[in-house]
Amino acid sequence: MASIKKSPGRFRFGVDPERYEAARPGYPEALYDWLADHGALTGQTQALEIGAGTGHATRAFLSRGIKHIHAIDPDPRLCAHLNAACGADPRLTIEATGFEDVEAAPGTYDLVVAATSFHWLPRMKALTKVLTLLKLRGHFAMWWNVYDDPAQPDAFGKATAHLFVGLEQGPKAAASKPFALDTAARLGEMRKAGFADTIAARWDWPVSFTPDQIADLYATFSRVQIAPEATRARLLAEVKAIAQTQFGGQVTRTIATSAYLGRKPVTGTASR
Repeated sequence: MASIKKSPGRFRFGVDPERYEAARPGYPEALYDWLADHGALTGQTQALEIGAGTGHATRAFLSRGIKHIHAIDPDPRLCAHLNAACGADPRLTIEATGFEDVEAAPGTYDLVVAATSFHWLPRMKALTKVLTLLKLRGHFAMWWNVYDDPAQPDAFGKATAHLFVGLEQGPKAAASKPFALDTAARLGEMRKAGFADTIAARWDWPVSFTPDQIADLYATFSRVQIAPEATRARLLAEVKAIAQTQFGGQVTRTIATSAYLGRKPVTGTASR
């Protein structure tokens, strides 16, 4: 199998784990209900989580009574944060490693998940490895929170769009639509890799932010994190000022959680 190239951008989120944890919303309960309804999340599920970060999804899986979850992240600082939060749970194993370095026997896991992380990997190589690690009929799920759709920007997105002009794009950038909302592309890649029963779902839910909270959220975006320090500081100050002066100190945005699910088939090349 060809190697999966490491991306240095994956190591930028551990600079301030506490701030990242507080700034990023989690995921809707309906997402985990959806996984359970399709048999991907049960009390017998043994899972691998790619890019666990500070553990938004990890803690949700534990609260749902999962049998075991092997949570990996390439940044040791994020792993330390997650370990301090729930490392004492015997159902959780935390490992500071990238997915490309995971060594496990074929057919080890019932479920492999990637919550707002899979875009950091070369997708077809990674999907092929996921398929190998899954048991027959095992599931792969990936999802993202999308905070603004450039095709249909909300008022705050329009008010802050000029701040991003000239910033380097992250790996989720797409010419036509956000990476996570490109349903045809994501499902097409899964099917090409050999997954069966591929489906997508989306949940839209409102979240309100104070000026400080929305600035902290913007500070976690990869485009902002990789910007020069002076540019980043100026951008975040302007985000905070816009929230205060133009939105009365409270910004309510609709977050779109976009999810994808597929299974490893029993027959065909994917089951070998």
